[in-house]
Amino acid sequence: MKLSVIIPTLNEYQNLISLVPFFKESIKNNVEIIVADSILAKDSTSSIGFPYIYFQTGVMGRAAQMNLGAKIATGDILVFLHADVKPPVSFAEDIRDSILKGNDFGFFAYQFVPSSFMLEINAGFTGRKGVFAGGGDQIHFMTRSLFMDMGGYDEKFTIMEDFDFVRRFKQLNKPYDIIQKPAIVSSRKYFQNSWLRVNTANLMAFILFLLRTKPELIKKWYYKILR
Repeated sequence: MKLSVIIPTLNEYQNLISLVPFFKESIKNNVEIIVADSILAKDSTSSIGFPYIYFQTGVMGRAAQMNLGAKIATGDILVFLHADVKPPVSFAEDIRDSILKGNDFGFFAYQFVPSSFMLEINAGFTGRKGVFAGGGDQIHFMTRSLFMDMGGYDEKFTIMEDFDFVRRFKQLNKPYDIIQKPAIVSSRKYFQNSWLRVNTANLMAFILFLLRTKPELIKKWYYKILR
């Protein structure tokens, strides 16, 4: 089964540079890499010498960028990750094994780098099937048929698009998987702000999401809290 890894980006040149060596090995394992860049991008992402498919989407917002990336993907399995997230080395085999076990959808637990005691507590929730599962920086993977049946990511969610997808998937009452081999996630947001500030913003956004608040208002409050 071919994997298509879709990375929505906005000025992520430095993070993509660090992913170059990793994905050079991955493409030997029937994996294609698609970078779906935002129309607002002002960096040099397009100039990176790297065997991926790059295109500027003409839109802004992760949901819209990921949907456009999926349209040009040729894989049987779609994988969506942020540019500051590095999957485990065995991610392609792990995903294929999970799909073959009957899981049309899943994601990876993760760990922060650099980490701290409080960040380890945060990361611990990513390996559990709770209310917070599948959001934030967790890598989503799914069969192409599931993605099409669900209509992709809802583009009105300019924030919390991952939580919305998980919520809609759970309504199908199908099994899903959380791969316990952790992805590596940058903790830059926590060090630029603080653990308390970021978690306050996350909790506020999640509560507003549960209350079905308009995404524009969620986004406004989220970035009002964070620097």
